[in-house]
Amino acid sequence: HFKASKVHDFMWAADPDYAHDTAHVPEGPVLHFLYQKDTLVDNWKKLQPKTVEAFQFMNKRFGEYPYQQYSVIQGGDGGMEYPMATLITGHRGFGSLFGVTAHELVHSWYQGVLATNENMYPWMDEGMTVYASTYITNHVNDLDRDNPLKGSYSSYRNFVDTDKQEPMSLHADFFHTNEAYWRTAYSQGSVLVQQLGYIIGQDVLNNGMKEYYKRWKFKHPTPHDYKRVMERVSGIQLDWYFNLFINTTRTIDYGVENVKAKDDSTFISLKNHGKVPMPLDVQITFENGEQMMYYIPLELMRSIKSPQNPEMTRVELDDWPWPYPQYQFGISTKNRSIQSITIDPSGTMADVNLDNNEYPNKEPLEFNASEEE
Repeated sequence: HFKASKVHDFMWAADPDYAHDTAHVPEGPVLHFLYQKDTLVDNWKKLQPKTVEAFQFMNKRFGEYPYQQYSVIQGGDGGMEYPMATLITGHRGFGSLFGVTAHELVHSWYQGVLATNENMYPWMDEGMTVYASTYITNHVNDLDRDNPLKGSYSSYRNFVDTDKQEPMSLHADFFHTNEAYWRTAYSQGSVLVQQLGYIIGQDVLNNGMKEYYKRWKFKHPTPHDYKRVMERVSGIQLDWYFNLFINTTRTIDYGVENVKAKDDSTFISLKNHGKVPMPLDVQITFENGEQMMYYIPLELMRSIKSPQNPEMTRVELDDWPWPYPQYQFGISTKNRSIQSITIDPSGTMADVNLDNNEYPNKEPLEFNASEEE
């Protein structure tokens, strides 16, 4: 007989024609691979060491897998997650086979161990799973992308331009379209997590994800529980972020409004075209090659994130109160001139209009040399 402790779902599969291979994760579970011998066998063989790497990455980055085994089984339709197992259709190219396997195994952490109510909070499972599995493929495939979640950001931005967007807080059954469900749960959900790294700092987010898993495994957490963990590890208030990004369809849109030079100074005006306030990283590159980061805190946060690039000087500016649509700051440009200005050079703030994030930019921008204030 079979017995599994601390699970809330199960799946069972059997076929006399299955090939059965095993692989061991160092200091972790035994992995079982069951597949048809007439399928793409080479891909299933290549999958095994990559899956070991994926488990090692998850254990180190997000918290240890608590069970003694995991099974990757050919079957079903597409890919479907269960505690300690997944069913995956097998006639796939290797990239697809590994990508789906990575996604489904990560569900063991979020759908399985944390066991959030996916009907109530679909983004807490699917969004976090997309976030973690994307980092797995980035790591295992040695891709070294600055923002591995670019695809999720593009998906979110494209959907914002339609009239189908709905709040992330909706019950899974109440979305008007299937597209609205998956764009919100998968794309916007993963963006919410990645964007937290922009707000509180990537290293702090990494620590927070491990602490969240450690504190809430087997306890069915809610969005409030996740938020409180992130507030504790960061010291930053996040009510505003979770409220606006989850409960509304409001969007982020900051832009460089104009640049005015006067004597040995240059004054940069920014505008908030959106309805979700954010702290801002504004990178200025000078024609002599020097780069500086200007950080504009958001007073709603009651704190600030630490500098993210130790090799670049960061200047902390005054808070930008969220009701004010415009903000201006001045910098010394004596013996140097500005080559470019970039809002959020990391690309991890979900600004829906990137055209106005840079100077010079794609939209007409007022530039006044030596104009009187």
